[in-house]
Amino acid sequence: MIAIYLREIIFGFEDSLVSTLGTITGVAVGSGNSDFVILTGSVLVAVEAISMAAGSYLSSKTEEEVEATHRHSRRNESREHPLIAGVIMFFSYLAGGFFPLLPYLFLSVQDALWLSVILTFIFLFVLGAWKTRFTKRSWWKSGSEMVVVCAFAAIIGYWIGRLLA
Repeated sequence: MIAIYLREIIFGFEDSLVSTLGTITGVAVGSGNSDFVILTGSVLVAVEAISMAAGSYLSSKTEEEVEATHRHSRRNESREHPLIAGVIMFFSYLAGGFFPLLPYLFLSVQDALWLSVILTFIFLFVLGAWKTRFTKRSWWKSGSEMVVVCAFAAIIGYWIGRLLA
């Protein structure tokens, strides 16, 4: 069952971790205000979780409709159900956004910034390593790849915050 929805789980967590980290890093550097970072991050995660869930639902449903129209394949029970895919995407995105925001709930912006980056990178690594249960790749390479590819967003967010502060 998890393998069917692996795309939604990985995409939801990864996109939320990266988008949230990139956004709040820029806001933290630019504003220096924890309350503003928490507000911005919370709004981002809530709105994007709904948006990503809707996108997952609609794209899965469209794929189903195209297959039914062209009769290329009959409904296979091992395929994802659009509503379940949307719900999984929603909760994956929502949960992923929690990790970058967590330090800002308890620490000053300066202290929370780096802890947020570290926590997010750790979780990205774990996520990349976890997916190898299904892909049979090297857990170390997969985890490292996830961190390296996703670090770019945090760097961009940081520099935009610095430039526009």
